[in-house]
Amino acid sequence: MMSLRLPVLIGILALVGWVTGAISARAQTIIVLNSADDTISLLSGKDYREVSRQPIGREPNHLMLTPDGSSLLIANDRGNELVFLDPATGAIKKRLPGIIDPYQVGFSPDHKWFVTTSLRLDRVDIYDATTFALVKRLAMPTMPSHIAFSADSSRVFITQQGTDKVSAVDLARGTVLWTVAVGPQPAGVIVTPSGQLLAGIMGADYVAVMSPADGHVLSRIQTGKGAHQLVPSPDGKTIYVSNRVANTVTILDAATLKVRGTLTAPGGPDCMEFSQDGRELWVTGRWRAQIDVIDLATGELKHVIPVGRSPHGIYIHKVG
Repeated sequence: MMSLRLPVLIGILALVGWVTGAISARAQTIIVLNSADDTISLLSGKDYREVSRQPIGREPNHLMLTPDGSSLLIANDRGNELVFLDPATGAIKKRLPGIIDPYQVGFSPDHKWFVTTSLRLDRVDIYDATTFALVKRLAMPTMPSHIAFSADSSRVFITQQGTDKVSAVDLARGTVLWTVAVGPQPAGVIVTPSGQLLAGIMGADYVAVMSPADGHVLSRIQTGKGAHQLVPSPDGKTIYVSNRVANTVTILDAATLKVRGTLTAPGGPDCMEFSQDGRELWVTGRWRAQIDVIDLATGELKHVIPVGRSPHGIYIHKVG
């Protein structure tokens, strides 16, 4: 039987450990955009810590997977570019310059359109989602912010944080269909599975329920001061609302839109993501440079992870 010298054995074990660790790191990769530091943090969902931090470009705010899932797209609004990362490792694959002031970004459900809002420049840009060629640019004062698409990809709904308004845009024609006042500083916006349009009213303490047809407000759901972002659960049965001033997250039943509970999330909760198993809610704390990890079964704040300044968008890589 062949014996190995100790240094060789140690080297082999180290290599095995490195490969195993790399696979584990890929499976657990969590990416956070530190918008005030111009960096991204890579976190481990295994031991709840920051693994590394690297520069990414000027003022990254939002992120999303490309439709084929091959890249994680980062929008650097003051850098006037999109950055494409490997979603499993966080490695930069390519940069696409000339996308001006991309604050929030979104692909239409049919993958035909790519839309960006320019919070700083007060406009909305519609691109061809395959070539990223600009198709239409619309003035939309002031501070167009978040994006939601109709299920049939015919419309995009845009909140305007500098006003009290939400607008609907016809994507094929590049025209504004309606603009309606819904409450001060509307921010996050989603379309529910039943087709209702919801917007977090950041300048108040509620979510506005609107008709997608003409935007008129059907009802208000009291959540908490600074109602900001809305994220559906992986199974689509629940909607989570971050309340940035109240430092809470409100749990809504997606079918009835009734409040089912409230979670504590200190530090100005903003964007949210779910762990691989769906048991944890990871929340960016914009005002405390931290990530709050909440156990959804108990409501307990399990971990607080320090990151860079003004953490905004967050992505958790799902495997399998």
